[in-house]
Amino acid sequence: MPKKKCGLGFDCASMMLHPGIDPGDCLNYKTCGSAVELTPDEELELVRIREEQMRQYQEQIRLTRRSAAIMMLMRRGCPQSPESLGIVSAVEAIATTLDNIRTGLTNFDGQYIAPPSCELHIYNVKRPSGTYSYYKLTAENAIFAPSEKEQQVRVIHLSHYNDARYIEAQLGIERRNKLTQVRTLLQNASTLLEEATRLLEQTTDMNSPNATVEVFNIDEITPSNL
Repeated sequence: MPKKKCGLGFDCASMMLHPGIDPGDCLNYKTCGSAVELTPDEELELVRIREEQMRQYQEQIRLTRRSAAIMMLMRRGCPQSPESLGIVSAVEAIATTLDNIRTGLTNFDGQYIAPPSCELHIYNVKRPSGTYSYYKLTAENAIFAPSEKEQQVRVIHLSHYNDARYIEAQLGIERRNKLTQVRTLLQNASTLLEEATRLLEQTTDMNSPNATVEVFNIDEITPSNL
């Protein structure tokens, strides 16, 4: 003969604090079996046993099928949380990473960072003693402060490759490129975080209403009643 099952899917042994109990012997068996005819938000009354400070109590509870489903899944369905799924630790890791980024940005304080679209160009100068290579920092538009003229200029001359002006200009371009890459990564991360925020905002549509259990009668179970 097949073993009887709880009509609401409860673990009857846990509900009744009675290991090995058959669902047919549970105080809720008839109620749980007839509950399938109710709508998700219609109420029913169940009995559950709980233990507190070595004493057992029999409670009468009032809940809906929806609340019963949540109660059953919270007991049997291995419920998870943002903490157990690693969401909280991921948020903390992001916060730590952002702090590290802010700290890393201070390394650029007081350092030359080249403007966008500025590059180094080499040019040759012929002299009686030979041909010499020099460098210049060139922009697409006149954005550099002039050394002699009154208007801004497109080019800054940097002398030869081992001149400090050339070396610092080259480092300035490398700093700019690195920061530009960081900006792109942060923009991508911001887009992903906005998507995460949008998903969390949608959880209000997934929250079940009336997920409450009302306890309206409690009786202590004396040893003679066990």
